[in-house]
Amino acid sequence: MTGIDRFGCITIAVKDQEEALRWFTEKLGFVKRTDQAGPGMRFLTVSPPRQELQVILASWFPDHVGKNPTAVLYTDDCRATYESLRAKGVEFTEAPKLQPFGLQAVFKDLYGNSYALLQRGPGPS
Repeated sequence: MTGIDRFGCITIAVKDQEEALRWFTEKLGFVKRTDQAGPGMRFLTVSPPRQELQVILASWFPDHVGKNPTAVLYTDDCRATYESLRAKGVEFTEAPKLQPFGLQAVFKDLYGNSYALLQRGPGPS
C-alpha cells in the first residue's frame, strides 16, 4: 500500500556537529546512530537509546540554526506516494531523486515547512 508509514528522522540545524554530538550524548544520554561522510557534508544522527526516530545534527545550512526542523518521512514507494500526494494538491519542491541514502522527494506543508519523503535504500554508487 502506498502512503507514509512513519517518521524516520528529524533534522536540527547545528553550528558545530562535534559540539552538538557531545551535547546530545553527554547531556541527554542519546547514542550516535549514523556517522557517514558524504560529498561536502557529514550525515550524523543521534537518538535516545530505545528510540527508532533519529535526530540529524546538520551543519550544512547554518542559516537554519534555531529554526523549525525538517522531518524525514519514510515510505515504501517514493514515486507512487509522490504522485498520490501531488494529486491531492501537496506542493513538492523536489521530485523523487536518487540520493546516497535512498530515493527522496521534498514537499511543503500549508505553512511552508519542508518534509523529505524517503524510500530508504542504497542510492547511486
